[in-house]
Amino acid sequence: MSFIWTVIGIALVIVWVLTVVDIVRRHMGAKRTSAWLLIVVLLPFVGALAYWLMRKPEPGDAEHAAAAERDRREEAHRRPPDSIWPGA
Repeated sequence: MSFIWTVIGIALVIVWVLTVVDIVRRHMGAKRTSAWLLIVVLLPFVGALAYWLMRKPEPGDAEHAAAAERDRREEAHRRPPDSIWPGA
């Protein structure tokens, strides 16, 4: 049972770190950045959840995601049929 709690704890720490990095990386202005950092530091899980729910995508996010999906599909089509299911 403690293994499950350890995995959950590690996942929460990873989400928290990714949230702090994303807040610092984005250009929201000093006041908004400071406010979000304060919220996320004081309320780690709830603050991170609120941030990701309220986060507005950057202008290039949709294009970047579409390009990544297109590259993934092209790569899948280039692979020979035997390599789709390893070990099959």
